[in-house]
Order: sequence, then C-alpha cells, then structure tokens
Amino acid sequence: MEALKSDSNSQKLRIMVIGVGEDTFKILENKPQNLDIRTVAIGYDKDKLKFLKIEKKFFVNDTLKKNIINSKNVLGLSKVASKVEEEFKDYFSIANIVFVLSNLEDTNTKLSSLLLKLAKESKAISIPVIKANDIMGNNKDASKETLSELKKYSQAFMIREDEQKTIFSKGYSPFWEKIEGLYFSLANPSLVNIDFADFRTVINKGGACYIGVGEGKGTKKAINSYERALKSKFDLELEEVKGVLINIVGNKDLALKESTNVTGHIEERVHKSAEIIWGVSLTDSSPDILKVIVVMSGVKYPELKGYLP
Repeated sequence: MEALKSDSNSQKLRIMVIGVGEDTFKILENKPQNLDIRTVAIGYDKDKLKFLKIEKKFFVNDTLKKNIINSKNVLGLSKVASKVEEEFKDYFSIANIVFVLSNLEDTNTKLSSLLLKLAKESKAISIPVIKANDIMGNNKDASKETLSELKKYSQAFMIREDEQKTIFSKGYSPFWEKIEGLYFSLANPSLVNIDFADFRTVINKGGACYIGVGEGKGTKKAINSYERALKSKFDLELEEVKGVLINIVGNKDLALKESTNVTGHIEERVHKSAEIIWGVSLTDSSPDILKVIVVMSGVKYPELKGYLP
C-alpha cells in the first residue's frame, strides 16, 4: 500500500467532458452547476446544438461529415482534425483529463478516436465512455473491433451504465455523480492527499476503468460505503484489478480511523500485486456518515464477455 502523503504538488486539475452525437446531449446538460468542468457538445443537427445549454458547441456540417464517413481511419481525417484543433485549441491546451462520451456508430467512433488522439497529444489522460446498451446492441466482434480502435489513443475505457432515468436522486445523472466524486477527490486539499498524478498511475494500468461512489451510515458505515461504491448494474470481477485509487470522506473524528478498514477490505478483493493509493478528505458531515470514492482499472464485466477487447 502506498505511503501517506502530506502534500501535493500536482498540476491544477482540469477535466473536460465531450459528448459526440445527439444522444449524449442530455448527459452534458445534467452537469452539476457548481462543478468546475468544461463540457463540449459535437453534433450533426444544428438546431439541436443551438438550444443546448452548455459551454462549447461544434457543428459537424455535411462536408466534414462526408469526410469522416469516407475516411478509413483517423489518419484520413486531416481536414477534420485541423478544424477541430482550431476550434478547441484553448480547451485541449489546459485539460489534463478528457472523457469522450459516444456510441459505437461508425461516424461517431471515428470522430471520438480523433478527439482522443488530440487529447493524448496534448498530454491529457483520454478516456472513451461508451454506454453498455450500445456495446451489447452490436455483435461481439463488431463491438470488440470498435472499442479496440478507440483504445489506440487511450490506456483505459469506461462503461456508462444506466442513464435511462429521467429523475435522478441528486438531480443529475449517475455519470456525473462519478465525475463529481473524482473531481472532489483530486482537486481539493485533504488530510491525506491524492491527486492527478495518482489518477494517471491507476489509469495507466489499462483495461476497463470503473469509478464508484458510496455512502454508509451507522455501525456498518465502513463496509456499506465501499460496498455501495462497488455496486454496479453489472457484476464486477476485481481479481485482475492492478490499480486502485480510494478516497475516504468523513468527519475529522472518523475518516482516518476508518481508512484502514475500508482499504483493507478492498485490498482483499483485487489482485495481490495491485497498486493501491488512498487518501482522506475531511468534511463537516455527521460523525455517523462515511463516504468512499473508488477508481479501479482492469475491471472485468462477465456479462460483457466477448464484447470487450
């Protein structure tokens, strides 16, 4: 287990979330208002983009779309690349984590690959985020091939789970709950800091990336918090997980005391050589409440076996 760190000299955290295609727009609009994250929407319908209430929008006109369709791979997208670079140079120049939400439709995949490539060239961690239903909606070979193409420009990929709900418990989607937890863990000074460099270490282990947030109360708050953080729409196999980032959030009289309990339980479930990095954040919450944010790379999804590279 990694030693405690008393301070952090990491670069300032800048997260960007890009939605490719109109089916990602509702997710982008659901971003919590107080979350300092840049959002970008890229689409093919000018009217839908026009009324979208987010920071940055990019319309792919018929000429650019035709170029994307006719290209065999990212290398054939030079005209599109120059236009995208021109439009987003100020964004990519400061972002150090870029999530690209998309589906596996051919045009969106090529455009997403280009965005991941540009993010990687800007030294950012680039992570494609694909909805599980889209993966399972294709045949296994097609899904595996498409995800393999996206992975050329990313060490990891993320599965977006159930986003079909219209009313969320916190007023925004499960995806944003995960990103909010990640941002809180990496951006805020803490009793035991974790930072962007730690996130990079975990992501660079490769494979499917899972982000979970859980809260526990009462006498079983420790076990309930990490179990809820690991609760997914799908079964999660953790035996091959090689990288884990954990942030324990709680009252000053609780969090550090419970940290060994939480990290110990998670350590028992992952690979014996997994690198586990943990931190502790203090809040003014009730001493009866504990919250856990966990990031893992190398997670296996048995129900998606054959669909993932």
